[in-house]
Amino acid sequence: MTDEEQEIAKIINKNYKEYTKFHYPLSYQILYLWKNYLGKDLETNLILSNLTIKALRIYNQNNKKKSYKEFIKTKQISIGKVKKAELSRELLIPRETIRRKLEDLKKENFIDMVDGNIDINRKSFEIKDLDTIINKYSKCLNIILDNLGDDKTIAKKSITEDYLLNNFSKCWINLMSMMIELSLIWRKFLKSMENWFIFGTCGLNQMYNLKDSKNFRDLHPDNTENFFLNLTREETSRGLNPTTISDLTGIPRQTVIRNLKNLTKSKALEKDTRRNLFYVPKNTSQQKSIVETLKKIQLVISQNVNKTLIAV
Repeated sequence: MTDEEQEIAKIINKNYKEYTKFHYPLSYQILYLWKNYLGKDLETNLILSNLTIKALRIYNQNNKKKSYKEFIKTKQISIGKVKKAELSRELLIPRETIRRKLEDLKKENFIDMVDGNIDINRKSFEIKDLDTIINKYSKCLNIILDNLGDDKTIAKKSITEDYLLNNFSKCWINLMSMMIELSLIWRKFLKSMENWFIFGTCGLNQMYNLKDSKNFRDLHPDNTENFFLNLTREETSRGLNPTTISDLTGIPRQTVIRNLKNLTKSKALEKDTRRNLFYVPKNTSQQKSIVETLKKIQLVISQNVNKTLIAV
C-alpha cells in the first residue's frame, strides 16, 4: 500500500461510524441494483461489472468526454476476446458457471458475444437510481477529504455529485472495482453473495437502530472494533424477520430462510426465536473474525478511493 492509501485506511478506521453511515447504504444500493435490475443475479453482476470495467478502460483511451450524459450515447463497446478461464480466475467463479451466466447476459441483451469476442451494450450502463448511488459515493469521498492532512498534495475540495457524473467513465471504474473486491472478501467469509446481502441488510438495520437509539452510550475512541460493539448492543439489535429481509433484498422468501439457517449455523447471525427476528450478535467467537474482515475491507476501500481522489 502507498502512504496515501495507508492514511485513508486510518481515516476510515478512526471515523468508522461516520463513514459507514454512507458506505453501508451505498453497498446495499448497488447489491439491490444487481439483484433486482442489472442481470437480476449477484454473481452474474460480478461478471458484468468485470466486463464493464474493461469496456470503460477502452472508452477512456479513445474518448476525451467522460460524462455519463456523453458516455450513455455509446451504443456498444467492443472489448475483444475474453477467456472464460480468465474470468473464472479473477472472480473465483467456476468456468461452467461463467459460461452459463455469459449466455444469460447475452440473452438479456447486456452483451453480444461471437466466437469469444464480447461487445458491451448500452443497456449494461442504464443504471437505475444512479443519482442515489453517486450521492452516497460522493459523501463517502468527502469524509475522507475532510480528514486528510493539510500537507497532502491532493487538492482538498468538495467532490460533488456533478463532478462524479461529469467524470463517470473514470470514476465508475473505481467504484465497480471496489464492489468486486468487497464481494470476493465477503463471499469467502460468508460462503455466498446472497449470504453477504442478507447479513449486510441485517447489519444496516442495526446501524439505523444505533442512530435512533436514545439509550445508546457512545464508546470512545470511534474505531472499527467499537463500532461493531455499539452495533451489537442489546438496544440496537432489533432484528428483521424473513419476510422483511426478502422485501428489502428482493431475494425470494424461501431462499432467505434457507440462507438464514446457514448464517445462524455459522453464528454470523443470531435468531430471536420468540419473535423470529435475525440480527448480528455480539458473539465472541465471531467478533474477531468480523472485525478483521472489516479491516480488510478498509484496505480495499482506501485503494479505490485514493484512485478517485487522485483523479480529482
